[in-house]
Amino acid sequence: MQPIKRSIVPLIGALLTTAPLLTPAYGQIETPQGLNAEATNAMEGGKWEDALKLLTQCVERFDDKAMQLYGPQFGVTWYRKGICEMRLKRWEDAMASFQACYERYPNNSEQAQGGGNAFNKRALLRWAEAAQGAGQWETALKMYEKFIQERDKTRDGFAPGSFYINLAICNFKLKNVSEGNKHFETALKNKDAYKTPGAGIVNAFQALVGAVIETKDEKSLTDFLNSNRADILIEPYEMPPYAPVFLKLAAEAFQAGMQTVAMELYQLIPSTQVMLEDAQSRLARMGDRAGIQDGSRVLRRSELSDTVARLKKSISGGNPNEVIQLAAVAFIHESAGNVRGAYESYLQLEELYPKSKNREDYLYNLVRTASMTGHVPAAEKYGNLFRQQFPDSEHLAAIHRLMLTTLFFNGQYELCIEIAEETLGTLEEGTPEHDMCLFVLGGSKYYTGRYSEAQELLDQHVKLYPESQFVIPAHYFQASNKSREQYWAASAELLDKFIADYPDAGENLYLPFAIYDRANCAYALDELDAALSQLTRLESDFPTSEVMEMALNLKGNILQNQGKNPEAEEAYTKALELAENRGNKIVASEALNYLVGLLGEKPVKKDAPDRAADAVAYADRFWEKYPDSPYKAQVAVGEIYAMQAVGRGDEALERLQGVITELANTPGAAGMEEAIGSFTEAYLEKHSADELKTLYYDFPGIQLENKAARALLRIALIGVFEDQASNAKADEQQKLRANASIKVLFDDLKTAFDVKDLSNFILVRVGDFIRGTKSPKEALPYYSEALSRESNDYKFPALFGRAAVLAKGSDSEKKEAIKDFERVIADSQDRADKDRALFEMIETQMSLGEFEKAKENARLYLNPTDGYNSRKPEVAMILAKAYDQLGMEEDALASFNNVANSYKGAIRLSAPATKRAMEIAWKRNGQSGDVSDRQAAYNLGRTYIDLTRRIVDVPDTKATKEEQAAWKEVEALVQQYVANPDVKSKEQLEEEAKNRR
Repeated sequence: MQPIKRSIVPLIGALLTTAPLLTPAYGQIETPQGLNAEATNAMEGGKWEDALKLLTQCVERFDDKAMQLYGPQFGVTWYRKGICEMRLKRWEDAMASFQACYERYPNNSEQAQGGGNAFNKRALLRWAEAAQGAGQWETALKMYEKFIQERDKTRDGFAPGSFYINLAICNFKLKNVSEGNKHFETALKNKDAYKTPGAGIVNAFQALVGAVIETKDEKSLTDFLNSNRADILIEPYEMPPYAPVFLKLAAEAFQAGMQTVAMELYQLIPSTQVMLEDAQSRLARMGDRAGIQDGSRVLRRSELSDTVARLKKSISGGNPNEVIQLAAVAFIHESAGNVRGAYESYLQLEELYPKSKNREDYLYNLVRTASMTGHVPAAEKYGNLFRQQFPDSEHLAAIHRLMLTTLFFNGQYELCIEIAEETLGTLEEGTPEHDMCLFVLGGSKYYTGRYSEAQELLDQHVKLYPESQFVIPAHYFQASNKSREQYWAASAELLDKFIADYPDAGENLYLPFAIYDRANCAYALDELDAALSQLTRLESDFPTSEVMEMALNLKGNILQNQGKNPEAEEAYTKALELAENRGNKIVASEALNYLVGLLGEKPVKKDAPDRAADAVAYADRFWEKYPDSPYKAQVAVGEIYAMQAVGRGDEALERLQGVITELANTPGAAGMEEAIGSFTEAYLEKHSADELKTLYYDFPGIQLENKAARALLRIALIGVFEDQASNAKADEQQKLRANASIKVLFDDLKTAFDVKDLSNFILVRVGDFIRGTKSPKEALPYYSEALSRESNDYKFPALFGRAAVLAKGSDSEKKEAIKDFERVIADSQDRADKDRALFEMIETQMSLGEFEKAKENARLYLNPTDGYNSRKPEVAMILAKAYDQLGMEEDALASFNNVANSYKGAIRLSAPATKRAMEIAWKRNGQSGDVSDRQAAYNLGRTYIDLTRRIVDVPDTKATKEEQAAWKEVEALVQQYVANPDVKSKEQLEEEAKNRR
């Protein structure tokens, strides 16, 4: 480390006034006197090279005999030559000149009587200073000591402040820190008396820091500062030239690992404002004077004015010393692990110095440290500011990454989506920035319920970044999101893999959530034992998990589904207790909802206990503690019977009416359909359908423009009239009136309400109604609207409805229909949905000529262990047809025979099955034992006709015309076959049997 170079020699004026002896003689310049005089003039003008040439010429020409001719005073020439060389930083030459002055021209002869060598002893001081300039520290110390020992105290004066500073510097350079500190303290403690220069103090301090860094002796510096802090401080107005030095020293200390020293050094620098105010104050005290004496210092107006101007410029320009200090302090704090301290420093930089030239870097670091310390609002605020101020910055990608990760993991999902959607397209695929941005966007869509959008993003992330730092949460979100879209089977598969791939709970924070989701999938897929197994693991391995109260509610659902009501009640009660202890109001109210529903059911068996009073107690607790819960509609519905049972039915009905009104006026509120349905049923116990119609057309609190609620009320009325039509039985007039009302109401829904105004429930109901008309494709907009929404309500009925329409269209439409049927079969929680979807899919595959697929799915349907049963006769017939189309003659014949024999009364199936079995056997024309195929074909047909004649061929038959025609075809084929000579009639066979007896 090189010290700041400051003049350590006396003013040339002082030098010249002390040596007046050598003057020109006889006007001759080419004499020692003349050369010295010329050199002196050059020195006064600061022409050091010119002066040096003259003095060098003088010593070269006259030095040999100078002592004899001129005596010791010729030594002044060498002294002046050394001064010039020092000015020109030719340190070793200067040392030689001062040595010559001292050694060759001593004042110890008669020649010295004329004045002698006035600088003989002072040459030792300059020799020491020159040696110091040359970095010959030991020589310098030796010469300083020799000067003190030999000097004439009355003649050889010196500046003690600078002298002790130089002693300190030399010792510091020799790593004699302790000895150097002694001299430095002497200069500091007596700085007023010794007139110790500020530049010298800074030089010495610089050398001290360098020695401390080299010797790694941090303590000696901190001790020195603690002892001499007040003395080492320089007046603020004098500090501007030295502030950069202290900043540099602090930086070097930090780089050497001495954070404490670095902080101490930064604290020695007064603020720019303080320096400015001090300079302005002193300038004001000067009045109009050009300069004044201020203690040991001379204040000059010009210098103070320059200082004030420079300081004002640094402040207005936004780059005072504090900028460097704060940036360095921030770096020191962060290096020491104090990120919060770094954040505070960067915050001050932004708030106080927004014009600094390095603002871009400082603002970036502010966002970075705000993110690291959890200052989310600050990260958001300054991150957005950075994006506005530095749109082309190289830090922009990192800013987006910092903002997004901070905002994401602090739940600011909407803001994440806004930033990520704006940023993602600008990032190169395969980069860390693209990895992070894609993950945050997918995760934010997941958390905000935009599941269809989230899935594509999450699938893409998992595919592109298998080694991502976000690999665990990304895989979890991908798997869990599938369940949110109700792709239960697909989600279960992904969750199983996730749990297997990341089984370490210490590494995988999402493990308990994944287990809970897997249990939910199993429940949705009707795999109740598997669901309970997952929940048991969750209770055992993660009893304090955040999802435990939800898991207990799910466990209650499963046990209730299994008919284990006492165990279900226990699970719900535990969920309620845990949720309330954790302050989880949503789950607590959900548990109360389940308890009301479980205990408030009307007993089916006569000897079953009636828990109505318990249900009412839970309902009262719900309304008291959680009146704003999203489960209010379910509780209002579930409490009806229990409230009626304890004599509070009117109260329950009134509350349910109020809930309907509230839900109607709350966009997106759930449970409206169930609430209206329950209210309708309860209202009709004491009122007529016409009264209900009057009420529903003008429901209290539901305005005319609230089309969604009014449409739901229309649907409820349709349900009432459907019941009337169903119960009319023989009363055709009543049935006609009810059906007419139904048609009017549905037409009203079609014409008076836009699909955007209708709930998913209504959309599906209207779609189903239209699907049964002569224009089924008009139902598609209703199903499509329901399926386009983020809500999963009535998704599977809508999918089935759309597929059922498409299945009657073109081949391409039929293929789309099959996809919808497959989705319903895979993921619907309603067994009836699965059943009808599989049946319709089999029929659609047959119509497409996909006979192999139809055959396999028909066999699946008919497998008794799979639980499909509503259309077994039809599916058995389809299986037979599939075998037939595939050329599987034996299987087809056996299947047609099975339909003919098993479902004989279903003429629409048994007649064509019998006919086709006869045709196959007749065509095969083989022999099986004593009976030929053709005889067997006739026997099958004749037996069928005889057994079913009483159903079809009678005056009061209930068989349709189509069934009668199919039966007639079998009868005709029987008559055709018996006419063949190879076939014996039933009567012939009976006669032969009689003869054999």
